[in-house]
Amino acid sequence: MSRYQEISQYRKPFDVVTNWIHYPIATWLCALFSYSFVTPNMITLAAIASETIAIYYIITDFSQSQIMIVILLQLGWILDLMDGMMARFKKLGYYHPTQPSNKGYYLDAVSDHVLKFIIIGALGYRLSHAHEFGWQIGMLALIVHGITQTEHTLRGMITQNNGKPSHQIKRGITDHIALLLNNIYLFYLVFIPLNRIDLLLITFAGVELLLLVKRMISFWINER
Repeated sequence: MSRYQEISQYRKPFDVVTNWIHYPIATWLCALFSYSFVTPNMITLAAIASETIAIYYIITDFSQSQIMIVILLQLGWILDLMDGMMARFKKLGYYHPTQPSNKGYYLDAVSDHVLKFIIIGALGYRLSHAHEFGWQIGMLALIVHGITQTEHTLRGMITQNNGKPSHQIKRGITDHIALLLNNIYLFYLVFIPLNRIDLLLITFAGVELLLLVKRMISFWINER
């Protein structure tokens, strides 16, 4: 229990569902594996494998594997939370006190974003076989996600959070709602079991556009 509480200190703030459901599972597993030879990079590779298998099922056998797909994607998210906590707890990779390395950070960040694009593309491909406008919806979701991620990355590079670590930035209720709506893993959890890929892609793309407008307005109002 003491190891669980110790590792809990290395969490980063996310949406309320992640903080209350996914993170406790990730922290417990991280505490368990902290006694072993398992490294953060191994956990990242496990997350990649989990989501890659989910992509395979989306493309080849979606109608019969919806629950398995949801489990694999949620596991990927839990593992994605774990690798950062493990690195911060063990002071490895990017967090090494004397010889920090960006390799694990790179693997984690790049694989996370690339896999999201592939999953959206795979869902669009699956929808194209079941919906009259399936490929158009899938393409629209990919374009919107690409635009929002590009804006988010470039804005972060420009502002660098005004020098403040993300965990020190105060968030209001609208920010917490935005975090919740921006978590695509929650959309997987809701819409895939309902077999409504169309609603998943349309709703997520719509939310991303709204959040994009919110961020742009906030930037122009608050920045000098």
